[in-house]
Amino acid sequence: MGDGYNFQQLKAAILTLSRATDWEVAKKEWRLVEISEADEPETCLCGHFPIIELCTISNATTAKSVDVGNVCVKRFLGFRSDLIFQSLKRVRADLDKAIGPDATAFFHERGVINDWEYQFQQSTMRKRNLSARQLASRRVINQKVIAAVRRRGLS
Repeated sequence: MGDGYNFQQLKAAILTLSRATDWEVAKKEWRLVEISEADEPETCLCGHFPIIELCTISNATTAKSVDVGNVCVKRFLGFRSDLIFQSLKRVRADLDKAIGPDATAFFHERGVINDWEYQFQQSTMRKRNLSARQLASRRVINQKVIAAVRRRGLS
């Protein structure tokens, strides 16, 4: 993987937790189920340290779950978790900003935002000048999303 990420180590760990023994088959068993942020740096399955932005992936066949860094989940599953974390950073800094399309879809699929909120996000995502009611709705949605991402570690 390069850049301090050991693909062979990640591959071996994932294969151990999978039913399949072939890498291409094994990686199809895994899905991104949750994202979280660590209070204290953790180590990814690939051996990379430090990671703060954690992605919990779960194996649909074996029901095993494991945390990996967002770079590995992007390279491993092809899922752009980095875009979800970027959206979180943006709305934490300014609740008036919109969460991105990837974050909107992720949180809708997990039931954090409902169908109406999902449609609202889709229709107002690119708008800069919202009415007072629209802005209030955006802030409520953003607060729900921020609250849904748990913090792990020392509390």
